[in-house]
Amino acid sequence: MSIFLRIIKPLWKIGMLGVIVFFVLGLFGVALPPVFRRMSDLLLLLIFLDAHVWLGLAQVFGNFMAKRKQPLPSAEDYDCAVDYILPFEGKWVVVNGGAEKEFSHSWGIIPQRYAYDFIMIDDKGSSFSGDNTSLGSYYCYGENIIAPANGTVVKVSNKHKDSRVTSTKAFCDSWDIRGNFVIIQHAEEEFSLCAHLMPGSAAVRAGDKVKQGQVIGKCGNSGNTSEPHLHFQLQAGKSFFASAGLPVSFVNVVAAEKNNYGKKDPRNTRKQLQDARGGRVFLGRGLEVMNGNGKSDDVVVR
Repeated sequence: MSIFLRIIKPLWKIGMLGVIVFFVLGLFGVALPPVFRRMSDLLLLLIFLDAHVWLGLAQVFGNFMAKRKQPLPSAEDYDCAVDYILPFEGKWVVVNGGAEKEFSHSWGIIPQRYAYDFIMIDDKGSSFSGDNTSLGSYYCYGENIIAPANGTVVKVSNKHKDSRVTSTKAFCDSWDIRGNFVIIQHAEEEFSLCAHLMPGSAAVRAGDKVKQGQVIGKCGNSGNTSEPHLHFQLQAGKSFFASAGLPVSFVNVVAAEKNNYGKKDPRNTRKQLQDARGGRVFLGRGLEVMNGNGKSDDVVVR
């Protein structure tokens, strides 16, 4: 698939050139040379073949389907059916996500409305050490991802290559924007998704029963991503595209403001945990978080 994508991109440019020439010459009533007709036809063919186009359409249609569930779940009225811990080992930093529109991962995309993105950042505000185009330079790359609660694995993707990484923008070198992922059903209408996993790292299969805290894969850079990170969300069904996103609150969270977070991300932060019902919390951007051990020396920022 990655080879196909590398080939198709220059062909897209050729096809677009044909469309532009077709349009400009048409304005002046000039007959279009056959070569440009062929170039325009090529673009139509590539649109039909390009998986990203179909995925984009799937997101649009899925968003419409998710909106049919009214009223949509909100942080004010939704209680998780089970207790969720953070889906990783060690200390990670919240860079996207929250229970409010201002901090939402993707408020307008209903399935991802309450999703979170997590990375690791050092005290200098950097997520890597060394070459920022090398995946191994990123602190979170290859780190263990764990099941946030007991459940049954319903879907696993494990064969997508990691996308390239630069310091400027996101790439998707696979046909699925999630890359490699694991979806677990925890309750009748609660499914978790851990996405962008390392190729071949998924440690579970569809149908497996998992325990909270069990390693299910490793953080990678597969799918649509600007650098290695974990995309985590809770959804009302197993469909990534057509299920309403659910406000996920966590238990046993230890958190603190991350030193120099602004050097990594200049956006507004909410450096506190927001209380949910039942002793659970929503996370805030700019917090470094980890699963607590229940001891009195745990430091929690409110």
